[in-house]
Amino acid sequence: MSNAVVRKLAAPVEINMPLVQALGRRRSSREFSPAPLDEPLLSALLWACAGNNLPDGRRTVPSALDCREVKAYVVDAQGVWRYDPSENTLTQTAVGDKRAATTAGQDFVLTAPVTIVFVQEKALSEPLEGDGGLLCICVDTGCMIEAAQLACAAMGLASVPRAWFDAQTLRQAMGLDENFVPVMTLTVGFPA
Repeated sequence: MSNAVVRKLAAPVEINMPLVQALGRRRSSREFSPAPLDEPLLSALLWACAGNNLPDGRRTVPSALDCREVKAYVVDAQGVWRYDPSENTLTQTAVGDKRAATTAGQDFVLTAPVTIVFVQEKALSEPLEGDGGLLCICVDTGCMIEAAQLACAAMGLASVPRAWFDAQTLRQAMGLDENFVPVMTLTVGFPA
């Protein structure tokens, strides 16, 4: 997308809940309030699942061979946004409400304000070849989902991980080419 809009995110809120409490509250929910997600909460959520936690750019979640091949995209009513952890920004890749493309019939996603799409970038995953590589991509994505769900639990947000979507339809709606593969989604919002 030429002349893409770039949004600087607010500083993330501090997540202070003890891990044992977040684990106890973590669960999937399919009932969401349509209230928009506060930007500091979104910023903390993105940091938790795809951010940098060390000065050398290492991520908050593990990545096989440190490929960092799975990226987080935000889908909301305004469009699709690629998260850049080093700048704490969102860069628009598609304009307009694409939330319906993140599902194959689960209507609750249209109520939730945000769906995070975890996307494999093929160029970054070249070192991860074969069945073992595919497993690594899936594990990396699962780690990102779990980190996001724990952050949601700690911040009082509802969330549900999902893989029920048509990957080609979603990829196209996101403004991405065939070098990008949507792997998993996480729908997020305030509880209904």
